[in-house]
Parts: sequence; structure tokens; C-alpha cells
Amino acid sequence: MATPDPIAPVVQALSVLVAPFPKLIPAAPQPPSTWTGGSNAATDGTLFTPAQALLGVLFGLSSDMTSVGNAFNSGLTEIAGVIASIANQLGTLTADAAAAFNALQTVLSLAQSVAPSSATGVLKSASGLFDQLQALINPPALIGVAAAELGELSQQLTAAAPLFPAA
Repeated sequence: MATPDPIAPVVQALSVLVAPFPKLIPAAPQPPSTWTGGSNAATDGTLFTPAQALLGVLFGLSSDMTSVGNAFNSGLTEIAGVIASIANQLGTLTADAAAAFNALQTVLSLAQSVAPSSATGVLKSASGLFDQLQALINPPALIGVAAAELGELSQQLTAAAPLFPAA
């Protein structure tokens, strides 16, 4: 049974807004730095310009909405940075990767148990992301593809952040 690829559908879905450049070659995946190194930029998808206009109007309605737009922009930028870091390091993982992810899951579980209830959703999402990454790391042949796809995703999120106005 083939290992499910949880990252590719996300990259594909975001392509209507921003498409990764260059395209991934799954048979011989490029290094993540192809997308995270800054020398290439995602291209605007068919919905980027209309979404940018709509979101510009929406988040410009009031100072409160502008604050929400700033928060989205900052959040996407930070998440893209984290994903880029993971992508760049994923190819260098060794046999102890599973132990590292298990330790991270333990820390996230501990954080969930002591965090206020408003933060548990974010921690559960992070835990789910690392569960998916760990599942991808188990078959070593897929590490290169996973790292490249995370690089693509990071590039897309970076390119999508300007959809939300920043102060």
C-alpha cells in the first residue's frame, strides 16, 4: 500500500492563489532550498489578484480589521519560516529522527496539558503536523519528496502573506 502524501494536496490547493516555482520533479526531487533560498518566487495563481482586492477592502474597513490582517500576515510569514526550516533540515535527518519526533510529541503533549484551553487548538494542530512529518520520514525513499514539498509549501505561504495587509 502506498504511503499517503498529506503535503501535495495542500500545495495543489494553494496553487490557485500562488503556485510554487519551479515545479517539483518527484522522481528526482530538488533540494528544499530551491524554494526556500529566496532565489525563486511563487507565481500568482488565477485567484491571487481577485483575492488580494477583496481582502484589501475587507481588512481596510476598520483599524480592528487591519489588526486582524496584520496578524494573518505575520502568522503566515512565521509559519512559512518554520516550515522552511523543517524542509531544509529534513534531508539531513538520520536514523534518530523518529526519536526526535517522539520527544517533540512528548513536549507538545506536556504543553497541551498545561496550556490554557484557548491555546490547545494550536498545539493540537502542531502535533498533527509533526505526526504527518513522522509518518513521511518512516519510508526513507520519501524524505526527499517530503522536504521538497515542504519547501514548496513554505514558498507558497510566504507569497500568500501579502494577501493580508501588513502595517
